[in-house]
Amino acid sequence: MNLNKIKSIYNKGLLIIGLLVVTTGCSDELDLEPKNNWTGDSFYQTENDINAALAGIHSHLSSGNVFGGVIQQMNSGTDEQYKLKSWNENYPTGIYKHNAASVEVRNLYGTLYGGINNANNMIKYIDPTKFEDEAVYNNYLAEARFLRGLMYYHLTIWFNEVPLRLEPSEDQSSNHVAPSPVKEIYEQILADLTFAAENLYSVSEGEYVPGHANSGAAHAMLAKTYLKAAGYPLQASEINGKDPYLAAKEHCSIIMESGDHMLNPSYKDVFLNYIQNRFDLSETLFEMVYRNATDLGLNIAGRIGSYNGLFYGINGSRVNEPVSSPEITPSPLHELLYEDNDSLRKHWNVPAYGANKNRWNPNGVVAEKNPLDWGYTIGKFRRWDAAHPWDLDATNAALKPVVTIEAPEPVNQHFTGINFPLLRFSDVLLMFAEAENQINGPTGEAVSAIDLVRARAGLEGLATVKPEAIAGADAFFDEIVDERFRELCFEGHRKHDLIRWGLLEEKLKEGYEAIIYEPGYNASHAFRHRDYDNFNPSIHLSLPYPEQEVLINNLLEQKTGW
Repeated sequence: MNLNKIKSIYNKGLLIIGLLVVTTGCSDELDLEPKNNWTGDSFYQTENDINAALAGIHSHLSSGNVFGGVIQQMNSGTDEQYKLKSWNENYPTGIYKHNAASVEVRNLYGTLYGGINNANNMIKYIDPTKFEDEAVYNNYLAEARFLRGLMYYHLTIWFNEVPLRLEPSEDQSSNHVAPSPVKEIYEQILADLTFAAENLYSVSEGEYVPGHANSGAAHAMLAKTYLKAAGYPLQASEINGKDPYLAAKEHCSIIMESGDHMLNPSYKDVFLNYIQNRFDLSETLFEMVYRNATDLGLNIAGRIGSYNGLFYGINGSRVNEPVSSPEITPSPLHELLYEDNDSLRKHWNVPAYGANKNRWNPNGVVAEKNPLDWGYTIGKFRRWDAAHPWDLDATNAALKPVVTIEAPEPVNQHFTGINFPLLRFSDVLLMFAEAENQINGPTGEAVSAIDLVRARAGLEGLATVKPEAIAGADAFFDEIVDERFRELCFEGHRKHDLIRWGLLEEKLKEGYEAIIYEPGYNASHAFRHRDYDNFNPSIHLSLPYPEQEVLINNLLEQKTGW
C-alpha cells in the first residue's frame, strides 16, 4: 500500500462524509438507496472505503450533538461557568432542569452510539488480508478502537452504566442490551485504548497524518480513564489488575518521556492555533477538527466560538462578521482564583470586555465588562479580538476596533472552523501531578509537573511563592483542583473532574457565593445561579437514560429518581 495515497484518500473521505452529514441534515427527501448495498462484510474492500468509514466515525464526535457546540453548554453548571440567557431554558442540562425527554440528552446518547456502531462495523469487518503491511492494518484498527474507547468514555462519564455494545447492530433485536456495570465498561475502554497505544503511529512518525488519533492521545486517554476509575462512582483501588493512580502515572510518564510532546511557550498561541486551523502536534494530543468550508457555501463546521465565545453583538447586517451570542458565561471566581502575575492566562481565558456594532458605532466599540455585566464572556475560543487588547481607549480610537482573528475568512455568522481540544499536554502534566500526589504526596516530580504549567503562564514555582500548597497531600490536591480550573477552563473537563472528585456540590456552592457577593448583585441576577438552586446530588451526578431508549430497549430500566 502507498502511504501517501492513504493520506490523500483519508482527507477526501473526510470531506465526502462531511458533505453527506450536511446534505442529509438539509433534506428529508435525499435518496439514500445506494446505502442498501453497503453491507459490512463487503464494504471495507479498499483504502477509500476504510478511510471514508473512519471519517464517518469522526463525524459523530464532531457533530453538533457532541463536540460541535452542544456539549460545551451541557458542561456548564459548575464553579467555572454557568448558563447565561435568562429568557430560555434551552439545553437545560447546564441548569439541572433536564429530564429523560430533553433533546440534548437524547442526541448525545444516540450520536455517540451511532459512532460506536460505525466503529464496531469497521473493527469486525476490516480485512487484514487487504494490507501488505501489517503495521498499516493495525494502525487503522487501532484508530477505530481508540475512537470506540473515546466514545464509551464520554458515554460513561455522562451516564455511568450504559449498554456495552461491541458488535454491529443487525436488526431491531439488537436494541435489547442491559446496562453493564461501570467497572466492565472501564475495562473495555482500557482494552481498546491499550491496543491503540501499542499500534497507533506517534506524531513524530512520518506516516502520521494530523487530525488522526495517535499513540500519545491513547496513553493520555488511558491515564484519564484510570483516574476516572479511581474516583466516583467506582472509587476502585484496583482495576485491570492495576492500582489506577499508579497506572495513570505510568501512562503520563510515557508521554512526558517520549520527546514528542511539550508545552507551547505561549498559552495564547495554543488557542490561536485552534482558531486559525493550525496543528500544533507538540502541545495538542487530540482535537476535534473543523476545517471551515463556509466560504464554499457548506456548513461543515461547528459552533465553537459562537455559543462559547467572546461577545460581539451587531444591530444590523451580520454577513461576514465574527458574531458571538454566547449561551454560557464565566463564573466570578475567575476574578479570584488567578494569582496577580497570571494576567496573561487570565486575560486570554476571561478578557472582561465585549463589543457591539450599531448605527452609533458603525465600526464597532469595545467596552470593559464586569462579572455580572452582559458581555462578560469566555475569551479562550474567541473569533475576534480588540485592536489593542490591553488598551481599550486605543482600541476604540482605531479605524477598526474589532479585528477578526478566525481563519479562513470570510467568516460565517453562525458556524465556525475553530478546532476544539480534547487532550493537551498541560492536562497530561496535571494528571501526572495528581496521580503522583495520590501515591506519594507532593514529591519533587509532582511539583515539577505543575510548575511547568505555571512557568508557561509566567509564574514562579510553588516552593517559592506558595510553599503552603506543597506542605502536604491535601494542600497539594487543592492546588491541583485550582490549577486545572485556571489552565483547562472551558475545555470540557471541569464538571466531570468535580464529579469524580466528589466536589461538584461544594464547588457549585462556591460559584453561587461568588455570584451573590459580587458587587452590584440584586434579585434580577438570580437566574445566574439556577444551577446551584436546581442541583440535586441524588440524581444529578449522571444523566437519565433517554426516554425513547427506555421504550425501545426492553432491558433498559430508567434510573431511580427519573
